[in-house]
Amino acid sequence: MTERDESTVRDWLRGIEVFARPLPEFVTERAPAEPSDLFLEWLTDAVAAGVPDPHAMTLSTVDEEGDPDARVLILKNVDTAGFQFAAHADSPKGVQLAGSPWAALTFYWARTGGDLHAVARA
Repeated sequence: MTERDESTVRDWLRGIEVFARPLPEFVTERAPAEPSDLFLEWLTDAVAAGVPDPHAMTLSTVDEEGDPDARVLILKNVDTAGFQFAAHADSPKGVQLAGSPWAALTFYWARTGGDLHAVARA
């Protein structure tokens, strides 16, 4: 790609409207004390809004060299103990979580104007 092409792509991307709809208001004082309850409210709203695959999430971990690794998974359960998804101990994600139990989960729900990002410890 030439410099002109890169500039054209950059200008084109910058011209795409971002969040061209009202975004939901978040009032901290009205949030439930239990984070899983808040997540379940948001998930319920995403389902009601017709968000495709609202239980699909990106799990981001780091490998043995500290490089980021991300994959899309399906949420299996959520409760006060945390988020649950399928993982085998010898899979790349299982090995990465055993080596560094911190991970990030991202749910993208464009129809609700939301993007939920959570950092959790496995």
